[in-house]
Amino acid sequence: MPSAAGIPAEGDLSLEQVAAAWKILQPALVPTPLLRRPALDNLRGYRVWLKPENLQRTGSFKIRGAYYKLHRIREAGRTTKIVAASAGNHAQGVAYAARELGLDCVIVMPERAPLPKRQATQRYGAKLLLEGSCFDDSLAFALDYAKKENREFISPFNDLDVITGQATLAWELLEEMRDDPPDAVLVPVGGGGLLAGITSVIKQRLPGCRIIALQSRCAPAFERSWKAYRAGSAEPLPVEPLPVDVPTQETIADGVRVRRPGDLCWRLTRDRVDAAISLDDASIYEGIMFLLEQAKLVAEGAGVLGVAALLDPAARRQIAETGLPADARVVTVITGGNIDTLTLKHVMEGNLSAKGRSRAVAIRIKDEPGQLAYILDFLRRKGAMVVDLRRFGSSRAAKGSRADIEILIEIEDEQHTQRVLEELNQEAKARNFELLLESTGLQGG
Repeated sequence: MPSAAGIPAEGDLSLEQVAAAWKILQPALVPTPLLRRPALDNLRGYRVWLKPENLQRTGSFKIRGAYYKLHRIREAGRTTKIVAASAGNHAQGVAYAARELGLDCVIVMPERAPLPKRQATQRYGAKLLLEGSCFDDSLAFALDYAKKENREFISPFNDLDVITGQATLAWELLEEMRDDPPDAVLVPVGGGGLLAGITSVIKQRLPGCRIIALQSRCAPAFERSWKAYRAGSAEPLPVEPLPVDVPTQETIADGVRVRRPGDLCWRLTRDRVDAAISLDDASIYEGIMFLLEQAKLVAEGAGVLGVAALLDPAARRQIAETGLPADARVVTVITGGNIDTLTLKHVMEGNLSAKGRSRAVAIRIKDEPGQLAYILDFLRRKGAMVVDLRRFGSSRAAKGSRADIEILIEIEDEQHTQRVLEELNQEAKARNFELLLESTGLQGG
């Protein structure tokens, strides 16, 4: 019999358990068929499929584990009151499932959880409590709250029922690719519930399929634990037991910002993962933008880790070192799409600037009719799109009837930027305005 935490006394997650969970979950899920995106193929020669769980009900894969866990609770008649801790996606899954199954639900989130995730959780009818600066703070509060309020705690990952629900993603994937199975699956990992579910199914049905675990460099607990366990790390083995507890930092991939993988998740994955890779936020930004531009999909930071790995040369080398051939069939799981508008705007602006496709230009002009209009028309004729402009600096009197103007432009690339600036500088000399060396930061909003 499983314990209250869902940890089996012996054995493993069976395919029969997953198949049964999939039948239960089908009415609660929306289909997320695999998508082919040839633009990713060109990077390494792999044939790449996307599993778009950002299109799933509640915006992430988390509904799978949450709904199955709550279904089991209701079926057993243990309680009608539950509490969960989450950075956002697990919260929405639990809140939605609780509403559908008639359970009283309290959700604990970090104080800085993204606004869309907070709002969606409340829309599903859950009581929301904001506690702590990160998931681990919220988790500690929720565990204490569960004892005080006599509620059953719903773990976001370290629970066999939750893992079984997440495993249905792999079940679907293999059913869809029955005639042409994957050679590798790229899986984002925080606490490890999804990774545990996917590895349990994949490695039983396709032992040769590589499983690549992906993390944010700001929350690399699984990567460090796995490398230490497999003696692949240049660092000495930690004194503390595995998996290790690693302090986290702010990251765009907030959905995987977890200090330590779950013990059950670790046991189910440590011998089955073929590589563990962490990526910095700049690479994750690239992944978000790639899906937006090339796949027309909106995904959150944690959700794009697989795409980010395929875009990053160092990560691709680590993937190739697992022995994956150049023409391999690779599936990357897009785990969620719950990103707020302001964050997405920041990502887009930062990415455009990094690629030389966006630039703030500061000019000093005569404060007289026609000169600004001429400059804007000049930029248009040179292929630079004017996105925004503003006046800055001190009063016109202090500058002798001149005005400082900052113009935000979008261009093709860095080379185009340099051509435009060089020609604008020549035009400044001829038209009696000045191109300033520094801008005041309109780029950052």
